[in-house]
Amino acid sequence: MQVSGLGVGKTVSDLMAKEGITAFWKGIPFGYGRELSYTSIKLGAYAPVRDMMGAGEPDSPLYLKFLAGALTGGGGSIVGNPFDVLKTLAQTNKGDASLGSLVGNLYKDQGMGGFYRGVQVNIMRACILNATKMGVYDIAKGKVSESFGWNRKDPKTVFCSSFIAGFFMTITVAPA
Repeated sequence: MQVSGLGVGKTVSDLMAKEGITAFWKGIPFGYGRELSYTSIKLGAYAPVRDMMGAGEPDSPLYLKFLAGALTGGGGSIVGNPFDVLKTLAQTNKGDASLGSLVGNLYKDQGMGGFYRGVQVNIMRACILNATKMGVYDIAKGKVSESFGWNRKDPKTVFCSSFIAGFFMTITVAPA
């Protein structure tokens, strides 16, 4: 199915002709910023938050593991959202605007609120996805370890648990 009569190939060739090969990397510094902030928080803060909530043991309540994942996913979205907005601006900018001019113009035109456009949707998506990813992964590690007699840190346990969490992510990613 083609959207608006354009195929992917035509879109790629038109972009190459109009903006050159570097157009495919527009916004990449902001993409890095998003991943460094959002991903670090949603993954790195999960275990400390989970443990603080008393859900660090393998037999801890499922809902607490999911809640810890939702909290860290939502928190990561709040920190990472400005990078998402700036990445989109950089990618849709027709000229070669500097990073500083993009930030300055956004602030001048919309104030601090401009950096948080769409944050509500990003938070909802991140809460659902990170709760599923981290909660299922945590639970799967216990079940895989118990079922196969592998240590929770064994690469086989980690791989199997990641596969299981990834499967459940595919179920939740469509509505999110």
